Amino acid sequence: MMSLIRACVLILALFLAALPAARANSANGITTPATLIAYLNQIDGNHVISGQFVGPGPIHPIDAIHARTGKWLGVIGGDYFQYDGGRIVTSFNPIAINYWNAGGLITLTLSIPNPTTGGAGHDVSRLNTAELLTPGTATHNKYVFMLNQIGDALRVLQSAGVVVILRPYHELNGDWFWWGTKFLSTAQFQSLWAFTHDYLTKTKGLHNLVWMYSVNADIGSLTARYPGDSFVDITGFDLYTNDPTEGIASYKTLVALGKPIGLAEFGAGGSGLGNARFQETVLTSALREHMPRITFWQQWWDGNAGKTGWGMASVQAVAPALTEGRVLNRNDIVYCPNVSRQACAR
Repeated sequence: MMSLIRACVLILALFLAALPAARANSANGITTPATLIAYLNQIDGNHVISGQFVGPGPIHPIDAIHARTGKWLGVIGGDYFQYDGGRIVTSFNPIAINYWNAGGLITLTLSIPNPTTGGAGHDVSRLNTAELLTPGTATHNKYVFMLNQIGDALRVLQSAGVVVILRPYHELNGDWFWWGTKFLSTAQFQSLWAFTHDYLTKTKGLHNLVWMYSVNADIGSLTARYPGDSFVDITGFDLYTNDPTEGIASYKTLVALGKPIGLAEFGAGGSGLGNARFQETVLTSALREHMPRITFWQQWWDGNAGKTGWGMASVQAVAPALTEGRVLNRNDIVYCPNVSRQACAR
């Protein structure tokens, strides 16, 4: 009898020990890529989620925004690669896990190093395009080695229950990264995207990824390199300007692809330097009035070569922007299938 009681107590203890993690990993009702995509479709046209990039970390800018406004942003974004180096850095993982468990959403940019030279993503000096997807060659082997590292790091997030909006080959219609239009043809880029997708999902067995096709606003064709609906879940564009309405044409082009859309990067001023006098309400007003189907925006960080004036910690009117009725912050993110957002609000 005592053995039976001890067995029951052990089973109950194991069950209770599992509860906090299970609750944390579904704090907002989003547990899979499908439910995240469904949630974005649910808020499409009515709400937009706030967010900001923090790179490899730390998360201090998000803390500063919270201290200033009383709001936790709905999305935080990271990158496994520093722009000035070629090695993988996974310090974003614990940050992402903690933020996810608190109810936030996670994006991950992949600024993959040049697989021929080993230099940072913006190293376009030499790229052996013939070897890139040719098995057994030096460039291909280095590329697969990096994908393997990425897959291992992403598996840590998967094991923690984190669903990741993955943004590889960002600003793919530009010519400042090795995957850009000057270096890879449309067919080569589409093959590269498909190989990356299949390697991470099939070879590495990852099933926690939402794939984001992300372009730079108003440069060349935004859709010519689109790899196909089966390889893309959501779309987005990067925009650096004091006038967010400059993104309207890009917004309309991507909306026509029929996927949920996000503002993948936003920075006031321009691509070279931010504007600390920018009013954040100018952005939220532009999204409301002219680009209502954008489901989240990701402000760029203040840690990019020390250039302030992009992140929300260094611009103006942030609290009024984050308290607008259609803006969703971390505590507002709740997915209830087959129920209106109002009916399942916290």
